[in-house]
Amino acid sequence: MRVATIAAVFLPCVVFSFSSSNTIKFSGSVVDRWQPIKAAATHHEEVNHVDERDDLVTTSSNDSASDDHIPGTRDGYIITQSYTVPLEGFPSLSTVFEQSDQERLQLEAKNVTLPAALMLLDPDKYPTQSRARKAIRQKAICICRDSNDDTDNKKLGKVIDRIYPQDQIGFQQRGGTDYYAVQGVPYRLPSFEVPVLYEDDHMAIVNKPAGIVSYRAEGGRGGGARGGHGRDTLLSALPSVLSPSNVHISDDDWPLKRPQPVHRLDRPTSGLVVVAKTKSAAVHLSQQFEFRRAQKTYMAILNGYPHQPKDDDTTKDDWNVIDYDLDDSSGRNRSAITQWKVLRTAKSLHANNGTLTLVELKPKTGRYHQLRRHMAWVCKSPICGDSSYDEGSLRLRKRGLFLCSNEIMIEHPYYNSPIGRKEWDRVKKDAQNLAKEHLQEDEETGRVIVKVRIDLPSKFESFLRHEDERASKFSPTK
Repeated sequence: MRVATIAAVFLPCVVFSFSSSNTIKFSGSVVDRWQPIKAAATHHEEVNHVDERDDLVTTSSNDSASDDHIPGTRDGYIITQSYTVPLEGFPSLSTVFEQSDQERLQLEAKNVTLPAALMLLDPDKYPTQSRARKAIRQKAICICRDSNDDTDNKKLGKVIDRIYPQDQIGFQQRGGTDYYAVQGVPYRLPSFEVPVLYEDDHMAIVNKPAGIVSYRAEGGRGGGARGGHGRDTLLSALPSVLSPSNVHISDDDWPLKRPQPVHRLDRPTSGLVVVAKTKSAAVHLSQQFEFRRAQKTYMAILNGYPHQPKDDDTTKDDWNVIDYDLDDSSGRNRSAITQWKVLRTAKSLHANNGTLTLVELKPKTGRYHQLRRHMAWVCKSPICGDSSYDEGSLRLRKRGLFLCSNEIMIEHPYYNSPIGRKEWDRVKKDAQNLAKEHLQEDEETGRVIVKVRIDLPSKFESFLRHEDERASKFSPTK
């Protein structure tokens, strides 16, 4: 188990004091200078503390220390580290900068650039100009300059800013308990919401919006060296909505640096995605999808009424079975099985045979575009909004793909292990906890199951109702 090590660095410009609760506080002129700004930060409940689990500075709730929080220049950000420039400035410039650099940057003892000030104040954190400039461009650095009034006199730092004696420089990070806030990473929040339906120290289940890719596309533009889509991916958004795992590090298991989805949904498909937060959970959850033990349920609206071939089977409760091989990326045919049944129908002026059909789908395998190809090729009723396999009316594509993964049931990766079973015996006694966390114990196998179900997006019901009303109003009377 790795234990975080705190190294005491004594600088003439920064004074730290450590309380018994491991709360880092600032004393001396640092607190005095920021005092007018603190009054606006009373709503922050988090305080910085050192977590022994990993070498990370994290946040937790502590009302008694909330007054020490200083709001940053950005909403939701707080100052977590502060430096004060000494009265004498930086007389030892030559120890860090060559004479040529001093002349090029116009550095003087009492007049330096912001990147140079960061290098002089904290050489361990900012050993080079590039490192200092990167923090500034990530909007993680702010400046507080002395003022004669009580107005908010802090501003976001820029690379071209000049620093003078008694100026204060603050490092700001987003307050909260997610990965980015805990690690102090100045990261832009995603432009879309990712609701979290279930979360513990080992795994999570989230609701991916339609139109968002699960991973970056290799070789695409906008994503840096890894390519594709930039920050607008589920993978990039997860650290901003999930909390880091508190699992202790061992030879068999350890927390992942960032949460990892163990399966994917197509870009136009919305719904539930299972996420691993530890190495062991990633292995166990991935195996459940690989060996078809994870049970997924989808809902879709079809363009037409689905046709069931005579060769395919019909099970109990009106479930139909499609057993139709599909080719993979290498062109090889692979077994593909889908169960489906009709839930309701609606009239439509533009659908095949004037009918839209809401169906429930349960894939038993996980082939590429399996549900979309089975519905279009076998049932002759493609999913509405499917631009790849529906060659019908363009009017039905205006609102995106009508396919949603609305239910998933999977074995918990920790509570079914020998050690986790003991903890489960304590957890299952709390009925309220079970109801809240979607946990249940299978009566037949005794395995601990995580089951999550969500409502369909509102566009499903509004689309069916709108099409049915228009068909009833404008259809020619017989």
